[in-house]
Amino acid sequence: MHQFIALGSLWLLAAISPGPNFVLVARTAARHRARASLFAVAGIASATLVWGLAGALGIRGLFLAAPWAYIGLKLVGGAYLIGLGLAMLRASTRPGDGPPRAHDQPAARALFRTGLITNLANPKTAVFVSSLFATVMPPQASIGWSLAAVVMMALISASWYAVVALVLSRPPALALFSRVRTAFDRLVGIALAGFGTHLILSNAR
Repeated sequence: MHQFIALGSLWLLAAISPGPNFVLVARTAARHRARASLFAVAGIASATLVWGLAGALGIRGLFLAAPWAYIGLKLVGGAYLIGLGLAMLRASTRPGDGPPRAHDQPAARALFRTGLITNLANPKTAVFVSSLFATVMPPQASIGWSLAAVVMMALISASWYAVVALVLSRPPALALFSRVRTAFDRLVGIALAGFGTHLILSNAR
């Protein structure tokens, strides 16, 4: 049981570290309110399940055996984050005062897809999960034990980002956002593009 707790604690620390997921949820909550951002959270949690299962199955070994696959995923993921960041930068130049109207709300499917792909864009997550399982979990952990650990990781991610979404969609946060909306959108766009650029450039290391 102590391995399970250790795994959960390490994953929580990883989840709360600022990154593309946090930036996406923060921006969606501030711009489109809590309900919309929770669809993005669901996408992020679903991607956590994917990377968790990949890590539990030892995808790190595959990446070591076929480094081109890892590099390819990083390039594609980095390009996606850069594109998402540039799209947000373009959106920041459009006039738009006041709260978002009903027809301005993005579709739930689009929000879910954005959360899913944003989290899947970083294959380092799979390597990190593989390392966690290798160092924390018992060597002979059963399939059921591993699946339970992956589900726990997804629940931790969903819980953390749901809290972020709910806090940042509260009236005080929305009032602040309404005053700094353009600057905030530009900062988010730059941050996402920066994460993507870092992901691509890390191939040279």
